[in-house]
Amino acid sequence: MPDLGFETDVRWGRITSAEAAALELLDATELARRERYLRDADRRRFTLGVNLAKLEVARRTDVPPGRVVLDRTCPDCGAPHGRPRHPGLHLSVSHSGDWVGVAFSRVPVGLDVEERARPMDELDAHVRSAQEPPGDLHVYWTRKEALLKATGDGLKVEMTDLTVSPADRPAALLDWRGRPGLPARTLLRDLEAPDPAYAAALALILPGE
Repeated sequence: MPDLGFETDVRWGRITSAEAAALELLDATELARRERYLRDADRRRFTLGVNLAKLEVARRTDVPPGRVVLDRTCPDCGAPHGRPRHPGLHLSVSHSGDWVGVAFSRVPVGLDVEERARPMDELDAHVRSAQEPPGDLHVYWTRKEALLKATGDGLKVEMTDLTVSPADRPAALLDWRGRPGLPARTLLRDLEAPDPAYAAALALILPGE
């Protein structure tokens, strides 16, 4: 992936890997959350995300992986189901199909990956803003999901509030309704996913002046 600075990295793993089944690094809260998933594939995705995150945090901090603690406190309700955090490090987890990705950065970061086999035509009106030309909806979707994750807005903001560059052009945030200063503080990149059957994007929110 391009060098984005801010010590930004992305780690990928498949749900068929050994890391997707290994439970040794999960704490009691994570094990309980894992068991709430009804499908084995979802349990493996969650497990893999935890393991990828803790192994990378351990590499960066020299703390043994089994002692790495990820804070998932939801800022809205206080329950442990928010996106993972670690002191001094921002994380973003995304999964689709067989792949799980975790992004790490010193600034707020958002990662999204989507399987191209997922039909999206019916979502067009919910994805593209009026200023965006028709194009690859998987590209538009991953760019905007990455941005919404980086800012922490998630589903609280409509994708059509965001205008990004055309899907066949280098990724950039051009406008965010109600937030005129945000595009200048945003780095947005399309990523080469680990499998060509997937689209992926990464967003970083740079410090303000």
